[in-house]
Parts: sequence; C-alpha cells; structure tokens
Amino acid sequence: MGPLRSTHPVATDRRRVLGRVLLVVALVSALLLVLMFVIDLGGAQYALIFAAFPFLLAAPASVVLLRKARTPELIELYDDGIAHVLGGTRRSWTWDQVRAIDVAERGDHSYTGSDLDCTIRFADGNLLHFNGLTENSREIVGALGTHCLDAAREPVRKAYKARAVAILGSVTLVGGAVATWAFFTVPGTPDGGDQFGLAMLAVACVVPAVISLILLISVLVTGRR
Repeated sequence: MGPLRSTHPVATDRRRVLGRVLLVVALVSALLLVLMFVIDLGGAQYALIFAAFPFLLAAPASVVLLRKARTPELIELYDDGIAHVLGGTRRSWTWDQVRAIDVAERGDHSYTGSDLDCTIRFADGNLLHFNGLTENSREIVGALGTHCLDAAREPVRKAYKARAVAILGSVTLVGGAVATWAFFTVPGTPDGGDQFGLAMLAVACVVPAVISLILLISVLVTGRR
C-alpha cells in the first residue's frame, strides 16, 4: 500500500445527537402505546395505536445511529490504495481494484464537503460509502480522480435505489388502496363498531402510505450533478 498519506475520521457527533432525538421519540411513542391498554376513554384511547408508526421508524433508526456513533470509523489514503477501518475491522484495496465511482453533489458546490456523497465499488464486489461526515472528504474524491482514471463513473448504488423505490412504491400503493376502500365503505356501514373499525383502518393505512410516499419522493428527486 505504500506510505500513509492522510487519515479521514468520520464525525460521530451528528449521529449521536440524531440517535438520541430518535430514541426520545421512540420512548414517548412506546409510552403512548402502553397508555392505550391502561386507560379507558370510552374507546378513544385506541387512537393511540397510531403511535406505533413513529415507534417502528424511530426505534431501529436510533439503535443503528447510536451504535455507529460508538464505533470509531476511519478512511486512510496511501500512495497505492485506500483503506477503511470500522471498529476492529480493517479493509484495504489498491487503486487498480477500484472499478466504479459514484459521486453525488447535493446543495451548493462549496468546498466544504457537506454536500458530498460518494460510493466506490471494488473488484471484489465490496462497496465503500462516505459523505460530508468524513473529514476532508473531497480530498478522498480528489485522490480517486488522480489514481483511478480508468474506473467507471456510474451510479454504483442504482440497484439499491431501484429496490428502495420498489418497496416504498408498494407500501404507498397498498396503504393508499386499503385506506381508499375503507374510506368509501364507511358511509354504507351502519353506525357502531364496524364503522369505527373501518375509520381506524383508513387512518392507520394513510399514515404509512404518506410516510412511504414522502420517502419515495426523496429517493426519486435525489439527483446527481
């Protein structure tokens, strides 16, 4: 690999702060779900079931972010290659093992690196992803441009994006379809438990459908320049 030229630690502060915020959201949502079973408001307490949606989103996300914030991560640049260190695991590749580079620019084009998103595909099939959380991330991109002129410039994560679009699109369509059916069925249903259940079903399906639609739009409009 030759002499070590530079090290680029990944900042964990923002991960830790966001992870703690999501953890608070998850705990509050869990408390609301518990209250649904211990209080009696004449049936109105069942509306607290909608706290399950933020809980299902925030709980796993907080665990992932807080775990990553505790694990030191580092990218190293050498004369003859690049290495990635995560916790006690180290992976390294020579420059000629770089097969494709995918660089996305978001926001302005300042040289801060905060709007940078880059993914590298290597000959062994492994991917290395970094963004503005990595110190001097544009120096890494510059080294790739210098040493990897033969590497393809392509959307390396295109397959992952297509998979995300398929999943989010399915959730949006199914949730929207069920919510629409329940909404138009309510007027023709006699007053009582069935009508209340259909109304709850409609709202319960609208929430994940709207969330998945927002995420879907976010994935689709994320462009590259």
